[in-house]
Amino acid sequence: MNIFQRISTLVSANVNHMLDKAEDPEVMVKQLIRDMEEGIIELRRETVRAIGAHKQLDKKLDMGYKQQADLEEKAGLALGRGEEDLARQILARKLEIGATLETLERDNIRAKDLAERLKSDLTRLEDQVQVARRKKEELIRRKLSAEARMRTQDALNKSRDALGALGNTVDGIDGATRQLDSYQDKVLQMEAEAEAEEELFNNGSEKLLELEKLTREKAVEDELARLKKQLGSGEQSSEEQ
Repeated sequence: MNIFQRISTLVSANVNHMLDKAEDPEVMVKQLIRDMEEGIIELRRETVRAIGAHKQLDKKLDMGYKQQADLEEKAGLALGRGEEDLARQILARKLEIGATLETLERDNIRAKDLAERLKSDLTRLEDQVQVARRKKEELIRRKLSAEARMRTQDALNKSRDALGALGNTVDGIDGATRQLDSYQDKVLQMEAEAEAEEELFNNGSEKLLELEKLTREKAVEDELARLKKQLGSGEQSSEEQ
């Protein structure tokens, strides 16, 4: 599987669905996060290459347009001096450059489309890894909660066994009731504190993720505006010349 196929699989991954089918969701989500983090590194590298290729083609096109304009001027000077054969040679060279520019323009469109797609995939993959990280924290929290409940239940069972050995006296019943109430209060307190911590964590994480996403979107828009301005300047220069 090449990088683009692997990245596409990670970008489109349904984290919840994958974990629902996993025998060990905690192990699965940790591996998924590692794969996504590696994918982000590779995808960022490919994105930089694609953007670089697009910029390089922009520069080649700009140089080609300037060269065409220069040849046009030289052909005019040759005609002005009555050197028609030289003018023909210069114009033939200009047409050759024009054919090359047409190919470069098509390549540049493809390079731009690829760069935009890779940037979009990079943003989506970064969002996906955040989803997976939140899922990992949830699974760990649920595991710890379940373990705590099992320990509590084991303690309660041992307490009931000990109290049963004392007989069915009123004092024994009252003592068992008080001890059970105490354990239940502790469990309720632990659950309440866990829910409070989760609420604070989720609120902070969601705001941070939203801010990071807005920052990325602004950076993309700034880059797009710069490219549009650059392309617009190149077209205007060509028309004026």
